[in-house]
Amino acid sequence: LVDLKAELFRKQEEFKKEKLLKDAGIFAKPRTSNKKPSIWNKQNTGVANRAEKDVEQKTEEEHILDKSRKKLEEKAKLYEKMTKGDFPDEETEDLYLVDFTQKIIDKQHEVQELYQSEAARKTSEKETDDEETQPEMEIPPPKDPDEEWVDYVDFLGRSRRCMKKDLPSLLKLDQELQGKRQGPDGNTLLSEDMRRELQRQQWEKEEEEALRKPMGPIHYEDIRENEARQLGVGYFAFSRDKELRDKQRATLDMLREQTLDQRTKREQLKEKRKAALDARLSKLRARKIKKLREAGLEEEAEKLENGEVKGVTEEPEAPRVTAASRKVEVVIQERRDTKPGVPYVREWDKGKELMFGQWSKKQEELRDERDPEFAPPSDYFMGQKKDDNYRTQNQQMPSVQANGSSTEDAPPSSQAHNSNVAPSAQTDSSDAQNQEPLYQSLDDMLSYYRQVT
Repeated sequence: LVDLKAELFRKQEEFKKEKLLKDAGIFAKPRTSNKKPSIWNKQNTGVANRAEKDVEQKTEEEHILDKSRKKLEEKAKLYEKMTKGDFPDEETEDLYLVDFTQKIIDKQHEVQELYQSEAARKTSEKETDDEETQPEMEIPPPKDPDEEWVDYVDFLGRSRRCMKKDLPSLLKLDQELQGKRQGPDGNTLLSEDMRRELQRQQWEKEEEEALRKPMGPIHYEDIRENEARQLGVGYFAFSRDKELRDKQRATLDMLREQTLDQRTKREQLKEKRKAALDARLSKLRARKIKKLREAGLEEEAEKLENGEVKGVTEEPEAPRVTAASRKVEVVIQERRDTKPGVPYVREWDKGKELMFGQWSKKQEELRDERDPEFAPPSDYFMGQKKDDNYRTQNQQMPSVQANGSSTEDAPPSSQAHNSNVAPSAQTDSSDAQNQEPLYQSLDDMLSYYRQVT
C-alpha cells in the first residue's frame, strides 16, 4: 500500500512539472522507449511454411472429396438405372453379381401384395360397415324342420341360438349343470347335527361294504375316504375292486413295457447312426492322412493319426441298459492282493515306494545290527516259535497222510522212488512257503505282519 501511494505521488509531481513547462511555453521532448521485445511476441521458426503447407493440403483434400462425391453420385445414378432395368446390353448385366432383374420382379410382387392387402382391408371394412348399417336380414326357412334355428336361455341367463334337433340335449346339459351348481348350496343350509348324521350314515355304509368284501390286502383307495388333497399327475386312482385293479395294473405294466421297448429301439437307432457317422469320419480322416503323406507332410499326418487314436481311447463306451435287465444283480467283490500278505495297491498309490515286507536285508542281519537294549523279551520269541512249529506240522500232516496211504499200497520200487522224490518236494514246498506264505486264519496273518514290521 505504501509503494502504491509513493508511485501515485511521483506521477502527480511529474504531471505538475509538465503543466508548468507547458504554461511557460517550453515543450518537453518525448521520451524514446527502448523496450525489449517480449518473448511471447516472437514467432516460432517455420510457422509460415507450415501454414502454407496446410493450405495446400486442405485444397488437395477438398479436390479429392469433390472427386469421390462425383463418383458416388455417378454410382447412385447407375444403380437407379439398373434397379429400373435400364441395361445397355445383356453382357453388362452379366458383369454384376446382383440379379437386378429378380429384384425388380420381387419389388413388383411386394407392391402387388401390398395393394391387394390394402384392397382386402378396405372391402372388409366396407362389409362390416354395411352389416352395421343395414337391418338384420331374415333367415330363410330350412328344408328340414329339425334344422330350424331357435333361441333359448340357459340356466345362467345367457341367450343362446341352436338348431331345433340339438335343443333337448342342450337343455338336459343345462339341468345337470344347474343341479351340480345348486348341490353344495343346499347342503350348506343343513345344521351341524344333520351334517354329522349324514357323515355317520356314509361311514356306516362304507364299513358295511368293507365287511362284505373278502379278506385281503388294504390299499390306499380303501382308506382315503373323501380326502380333498390333490396328489398330482403321478398318482393313479386304482379301483377298489380286485379284478378291475388287476386289469389296471396289467395295463400299466403293458404300457411300461412298450415305453421301455421304444426307448431301447430309439437308443439302438441312435447308436447305429453314431456308428455310421464314426465310420464316415474315420474314412475321411484316413483319406486326409493319405493326402498329407502324399504331399510329404508326415508330421501333420502323424499328429492327425495320434489325435484320432487319442480321441478313440478317451471316449469310453457308455454301458447300455436294456429293457430285459430289470433285476438288480448283486456282485460280491473279493479283495485280491497282488501277493499273499501284501495289501492291495490302490490307484493313487501306484508308482510309490511302499515297504510292505520288502526289505533289502534279511531279518537275521537286522536283528544282529539292533541294539540289545531295544530287543523284545525272550518270551515273545518262544511263543512265536511254538506257533510256527504248530503251523508247519498242520501243513505237513495232509501230505504225510497222502504219501503214507500211497506207499502202503504201492510196490517197494515205487516206495523207494517216492522216498527219493519226497525230500525234493518238501524243499520246493518250503521254498514256496518262504516266498509266498499262505494263511489259514487271521491269527497267522497277524503273526506274519508282526514278523515283518
